[in-house]
Amino acid sequence: MTIHSVLSRSIWLLLLLGICVVRSKAQSDSLRITVSEGTNMAAALSPDGQSIVMDMQGTIWLLSAKGGVAKALTDFRDDAHQPAWSPDGKRITYSSFRDGTFHIYSIKPDGSDLQKHTTGEFDYREPGYSPDGSKLIFSSDKGGSYNLWVLTLKTNELNQLTENGGNEYSPTYSPDGNRIAYIATRSDASGLYVWEGGKETLIWKTTATLGAPAWTKDGSSLILQAVADGATSLVVKEIKSSADLKVLSATREDVFPFRPSIAADGSIWYTADGAIKHMAADFAKTEKLAWQATFALNRKPYTRKKYLLDNPKPRPVKGIRAPVVSPDGKAVVFSALGDLYWLDIGVAVPQKLTNDAFIEADPCFSPDGRFLIFTSDRSGGINLWARDLKTGQDRQLTNGTEEINTPIFAPDGKRIAFFMLDRAAFGRSVLHTITFPTSEDQPFAIPQKVYDPLFGPGVPSWSPDGKQIAVSALDIYSSRFREGLNQFLIIPSQGGGSASEMKPDSANQTISFRGRSGPSWSPDGKWMAYVLDGVLWTLPVTPEGKQTGPAVQRTKALADNMTWTADSKTLVYMAIDSLKQMDITTGKVSIIPLTLTYQPKLPVEPTIIHAGKLFDGKTNKYRENVDIILAGSRIQAIEPHKAGRKGKLVDASKLTVMPGLWEMHTHQTILSGEKQGRIWLSHGITSIRETGADPYDALERRESWDAGIRPGPRSFFTGTLNEGYRLYYGLATSIRSEAQLRMELDRAKRLDYDLLKCYVRLPDRLQQLAADLAHQIGIPVTSHELYPAVKYNIDGVEHSSATSRRGFSMKLTSTNHIYADVLNLIAKSGMNMTPTTSLQGGFSFQTRKDTSLLSYPPYVHFYNEVYRNNLMAQQQTMRRIMPGAVENFKTLASNVKKFIDAGGRMTPGTDSPLIPYGLSLQVELQNWVEGGVTPFETLRGATLWSAEAAGVGNDLGSIEAGKIADLIAVDGDPLTKIRDSMNVRYTIKNGNVWPLAELLK
Repeated sequence: MTIHSVLSRSIWLLLLLGICVVRSKAQSDSLRITVSEGTNMAAALSPDGQSIVMDMQGTIWLLSAKGGVAKALTDFRDDAHQPAWSPDGKRITYSSFRDGTFHIYSIKPDGSDLQKHTTGEFDYREPGYSPDGSKLIFSSDKGGSYNLWVLTLKTNELNQLTENGGNEYSPTYSPDGNRIAYIATRSDASGLYVWEGGKETLIWKTTATLGAPAWTKDGSSLILQAVADGATSLVVKEIKSSADLKVLSATREDVFPFRPSIAADGSIWYTADGAIKHMAADFAKTEKLAWQATFALNRKPYTRKKYLLDNPKPRPVKGIRAPVVSPDGKAVVFSALGDLYWLDIGVAVPQKLTNDAFIEADPCFSPDGRFLIFTSDRSGGINLWARDLKTGQDRQLTNGTEEINTPIFAPDGKRIAFFMLDRAAFGRSVLHTITFPTSEDQPFAIPQKVYDPLFGPGVPSWSPDGKQIAVSALDIYSSRFREGLNQFLIIPSQGGGSASEMKPDSANQTISFRGRSGPSWSPDGKWMAYVLDGVLWTLPVTPEGKQTGPAVQRTKALADNMTWTADSKTLVYMAIDSLKQMDITTGKVSIIPLTLTYQPKLPVEPTIIHAGKLFDGKTNKYRENVDIILAGSRIQAIEPHKAGRKGKLVDASKLTVMPGLWEMHTHQTILSGEKQGRIWLSHGITSIRETGADPYDALERRESWDAGIRPGPRSFFTGTLNEGYRLYYGLATSIRSEAQLRMELDRAKRLDYDLLKCYVRLPDRLQQLAADLAHQIGIPVTSHELYPAVKYNIDGVEHSSATSRRGFSMKLTSTNHIYADVLNLIAKSGMNMTPTTSLQGGFSFQTRKDTSLLSYPPYVHFYNEVYRNNLMAQQQTMRRIMPGAVENFKTLASNVKKFIDAGGRMTPGTDSPLIPYGLSLQVELQNWVEGGVTPFETLRGATLWSAEAAGVGNDLGSIEAGKIADLIAVDGDPLTKIRDSMNVRYTIKNGNVWPLAELLK
């Protein structure tokens, strides 16, 4: 008799398909999905061998070791992982993110008596009991890197066991309690270690990625998962032998990275291939355990935001970017609609300072008020320019190839500090200064490097004596995980010296958003203004930047983009959709009136598009030789071709006309300049979904493109990433309370967001509230998370797999496999997924398979040789250090087909600019087809399904009478050969027509 009972065999047969879906009449939790497979789940056998706990999708479940129905023990929002039993079987410990930081908890086997064993700002992970049950051992980043810590349960005494500059984690006691095995990643000696008697021994030095180890019953060996060359294995390593590893798992078995359980008889329980497996003690036979678990989902409909996409009426400008007050406090200059505007305070209508198709941004006054410094791409790259406010003359100050942003004058007016993009490292910028040329006859200034590259830094701010520059910079907790806090970094302005960190008030506070949330140093040197928890604060400091007293909260509402008047008595800032000024002495706040509008650009004359073939986005066939008749921006009719119709003729008689493509996951900045919109259009992309941005930056683009000031696609955007206590990207905002989250949703409503993006470390209790609040204003919510996000009505999930706070993905294994939990939670719930296949090895795979992709004319036109060479080098490096990303790519691509075949909604996106704008979307489409998705299904996802996911399916996404004319004309047959969608000859947005040659000017 095997370990499976007759009941368990019956369950197994019934669950071969892995799913049962039931809809109840109840409003709450109305959709029930039963699965019999899990993705990247851990499982632990009880000491008596009778029960198993597993952590599928962040919930701890209990089931019989004979199989059967699993019972949830923890709250669905607890994000609980890697459970372990106490030696007496009376408690189960695990790590949970329920409060926004990973802490160690324990419960009784029935789920009762929840106890929290750790507290504070640090993460604690991978717990396990000592053999006598008196202690818990785990890893923590308490102390600057991951080390091993031991908690004595009786006294709550916490002691650090290891102390190393690398990271140690996944510890486990030997059966006799005298040794501890763990994994360490270090620059020179990563691998499997054993700690004994205060000393560590490297048992297995390897470059493989290792899972959590487990001791054999006699303590002679360790069993663990290893990942190398894109494959996973379950291996056994003898402690005192130099013998080679023994591989226990089958070839191509998808072994999960969690601690196996060793039963009393020496047999091994582990997780792999979506299953809980039981391997005999002699390794001769392995069987799967039959079980099932049910997820209850509350998928409630809500009313989506209403769009007036082609309404010709004037609209208020909300993309007020980087406002700066004049030294005398009488005026504000800002960027909007691609130009600079001058606003006299008290006069609501601003004056235009520039008027061209390029982008002028980031204005800054000289201390005497005579000059205005700004950035512009007039000369090609984004360089520094100066406007003499007396003469009105402009002159170019720098002439580099790397983009410049956020310039600011030194207090003496002799130098300008700014950041310059570092092409060698994604997302990093380098602080530079130039000497301000006093004569127009002087040559271009040569930037001088001040400090090493910083990841997504904030705006620089000078000390009053000009000796130091303060910026907001990321301070990470450890090298194992990328997140940290936004802190003040004080940098010597002459370069060469060491910088110092300042943490206002307490070590666990973080500036809300590095972009434009301070520190902004007052000209008299007495204050630094910054944003914490979304509101404005000032910190009293010495002229050298030392804190002299407690911070002062200045507002109760959201604020950012702060600048000072020269007398340090007034702060001007953005308050969501209005400009305000504050008297620092009295605290009085007043609104600065501002009236500025724009109108969408709509065609005046009728347009006739003669299409040789027409793909409407809905049916898997063409209509041939038809006229698409446009009245303004709308499709009036689609009729058989007839010569001589009145109106502007677009001759696509030898082309295929189809709906414009959607890029459903991208991030942009002003650093791409005017050409950004033309990049999209030249690749056939007429709509983009921007899933994280400075909201004023994103609004400036959308309003400029819609007004026709610059050519560009339709933009559906969100603001900053809604992140938890820790963060990473400069465009993320740390959300630490329900009150702050409600303020951010008010911003979303007033700035007309199209979606909300929740990010990696936002705890589920806040993410659930975010979904409720966003749906109240009619906008969808998306995140990296699958469950429990899908339970509480999150609309979408980004990436097949991406950054996770857990150190592993709950959506995809290390070999790119998915199982019934992931497949059916997405496919049966109606949740939209943007898999970004191209980002996760697809771009590298496709460009290696078809090298001509890198010669695609729009890509070569818009990206210079330095960029293209760097990209090729990066792809080669990825293939070398991450062979599995390419080797397992076809498995990843085939997952898209599995989702679609199961009824799921897939839409293409790329996370550009991690891979190049435009080209990456075309490669993404080819990736889908490589994985078995038909060209029709791929193009439907890139057109109609994307429009429907964005909430505009009634207006966009297909070619039908009454819909808006967002179309492209391509040379070829894209329903047969997906690559033909690249052969763009015309792009049409809102009825406005651009031939390719015009976009490549």
